Amino acid sequence: MPINMEDDAPTLGRGLRGAGYIKKDLRERDGNPIKYHSRRGFYSSLAYKRIGTKFVHLPKLNEGLLKVVYPNRSNVGPQRNISADLTKLIKSLLFDGNIDQPLYDSMSMNDKRVFHELLRITHTQHSLRDPIKDPRDVSKQRNDNPSILRELKQVLVDMYSAKLISDKEFKEVLLAIV
Repeated sequence: MPINMEDDAPTLGRGLRGAGYIKKDLRERDGNPIKYHSRRGFYSSLAYKRIGTKFVHLPKLNEGLLKVVYPNRSNVGPQRNISADLTKLIKSLLFDGNIDQPLYDSMSMNDKRVFHELLRITHTQHSLRDPIKDPRDVSKQRNDNPSILRELKQVLVDMYSAKLISDKEFKEVLLAIV
């Protein structure tokens, strides 16, 4: 079948016109711009509560799970199981805007770590008047940490064997460690 190049039949298919994009009329009949979120998101506003730059899913929080999402509702990280004390602390931060310090002090180290991570992820840590210290740093800084003592003894012995410190300094530091 010969091909007729001068065929006046309408072109079928999309071609490059529009390139697959549909033009949307972003104005109502009156000429006012469409407000996409004016009539939407009522459940979303009840189900999520803003904390810093992110949102916490309240139904999951009531179930004992921590679900933090971006404003577009994609997950920040995996959901975590949390204790009842941590749930109370997060709710007091969400609804009252303050941190219950006695409750925070009574929590376990793991709960403190998760709460500090939540503050860091949501950038809430910077807005607090008295920032909460990272519990991992506090435990590392204690002088009674066995790994730090072991490492300090090893460094002390190495310095003494290399004649970098005197006998008197070695004995003073060793007595202070032990």
